[in-house]
Amino acid sequence: MPSLRRILLLLASMVGAALVGLIAAASMAPETRARASRLAEEDQQVELLMQQLQHHDNLNEAERGLLLERLVTLERLQDAEVVLQPWLSGHSTPRELTLFKAELQRRNGQPEAARRSLHHLLRLHPNDLQVLQLLVLLDQELGRQGQVTAELTTRFKGLEPGQRLEIGLLLADLLRQGGSDQTAMKLYGQLATENKTDARPLLALALLQQERGDSEAVHTLLKQARERRDANGRINPLIDVVAGQLGLSAARATASDQPSAKAFQEGSDRP
Repeated sequence: MPSLRRILLLLASMVGAALVGLIAAASMAPETRARASRLAEEDQQVELLMQQLQHHDNLNEAERGLLLERLVTLERLQDAEVVLQPWLSGHSTPRELTLFKAELQRRNGQPEAARRSLHHLLRLHPNDLQVLQLLVLLDQELGRQGQVTAELTTRFKGLEPGQRLEIGLLLADLLRQGGSDQTAMKLYGQLATENKTDARPLLALALLQQERGDSEAVHTLLKQARERRDANGRINPLIDVVAGQLGLSAARATASDQPSAKAFQEGSDRP
């Protein structure tokens, strides 16, 4: 069985890239000969291992795991799905492997196969956040924003307060992306009331209020978030991150709105 930690890291990197998007670098430094040589050796190793598979030679777990990781890095996702398949043939397949398979299917242009894999996981692991996140992403790509929002709303309402924070945050973010700001704000507020020690609903609401230009509400929400403590009595470190981001945005707005010295001098000459 492959290392679940490795699979989780691969899955996180793939899903993260899909959610955030790829940002092309403006320029890249030339690769050194040593790096080029190393990459060539790795590519050669990949080809040798793939040839072994094609000739029905068994790979050990370490070789298969290394091959899978390298294929994902090279964006050879269809080959990666082939390499992953034997691990999925057992009687007991870890959740992480099926989730990884669904992500490969999504990126390989097999949305319905990915959907079947995800719904199979939800039958085994109801309300699993990672599964729901990938399902939301898949449905958004298929233009099913309204349907996935309705399904997630039903799932949220079926859970008790105190047990639905993660799904509630996912639903509120989905509403926000769909332009339903007022509904999202109401849900963030509800989650903040239901989870009195968790600062995340307040931080999400602060970001939304910042987008709406309500600076006073932002400061109030950040102050309330700072008053919340986790089970160990610590403040959520995201508070300072969000405050820094919002402060930077405010500083830029102030700078852009401030008249230049030249403009001020020109204005002072006017009657």
